[in-house]
Amino acid sequence: MSGIKMQSQKDLARAITIVENQQEHYLELVSKLYFLSGNSHIIGITGSPGTGKSSLVDKLASRLQRSGKKVAVLAIDPSSPFSNGAILGDRIRMATVQQSHDIFVRSLASRGNVGGLTKSVRHITTLLEAFGFDYILIETVGSGQTEIEIMNLSHTTLVVVAPGLGDEIQAQKAGIMEIADVFVVNKADLPNSAITVRHITQMIHSEAVLNRKQVPVLPTSAVTESGIDELINSIEERWQSINLTGERSEIEMKHVKYKLAESLKEKILCYLDETILKSTEWSETVYKVKQKLTDPEKAAETIFNKHFNMNHLDQTWRGE
Repeated sequence: MSGIKMQSQKDLARAITIVENQQEHYLELVSKLYFLSGNSHIIGITGSPGTGKSSLVDKLASRLQRSGKKVAVLAIDPSSPFSNGAILGDRIRMATVQQSHDIFVRSLASRGNVGGLTKSVRHITTLLEAFGFDYILIETVGSGQTEIEIMNLSHTTLVVVAPGLGDEIQAQKAGIMEIADVFVVNKADLPNSAITVRHITQMIHSEAVLNRKQVPVLPTSAVTESGIDELINSIEERWQSINLTGERSEIEMKHVKYKLAESLKEKILCYLDETILKSTEWSETVYKVKQKLTDPEKAAETIFNKHFNMNHLDQTWRGE
């Protein structure tokens, strides 16, 4: 922990490994650093595969760093079905930031998480905040309609689309209209990009009338680097706005609720796996259900009431 306070990227990388692999005392490390977090602008970058998210993040991070900002990038990569390790496709496409020692880049394996985020991402984000980064860019794996989870961690969510992929239609189906703070039409150097911008703008306009939420639609090109400065200006304008209006406090309250709920779910699932599913009671219940002596719903309710009613919890907390 002292290494992180002293701004050692080597110690930060080591701490992230401890958290990602859930090594001994990893939660104690996160808990101590939690009190140093809370000053970073967390930006989520989401969208379908093929939209050029990684190349866009590469240019965005580099431009922010050149303006004097401390930048970290978390790239959520697809994971190997054999080792669960990150395949590192995103890092290969981030040529510029890989050459910069001033930008911290870390790939994390999705490990099959359908929301595009691993459960360790929220803990690792805490480490990065404690390190003092001005911007933390989180690029999701890009798994289509499940990409809305990023809004539970980010202050600003960029939804990236590209010409020719039908993303404007996909956006309506997936419900990501509601999570976008900025729509980015990437690969704007390709034909029909103006048509995609117009379609997205029309969709945003109709949504804004109903929800009173104004969302910029910005064309960018990671190849020509056009539109990157405009995107940064839009990001910074949003940061200033949510700080002035108090919206940031509301956003972070949602973050806290999400993190607390996820931590509680993990505790309950751990108790389920380690205590209930390994008990004689469980084996006997499975046998009764198999023999049609009871049904699965009633059996589950009986187990739940036994282990999670208030009297039982009171006794557990008192050590009885």
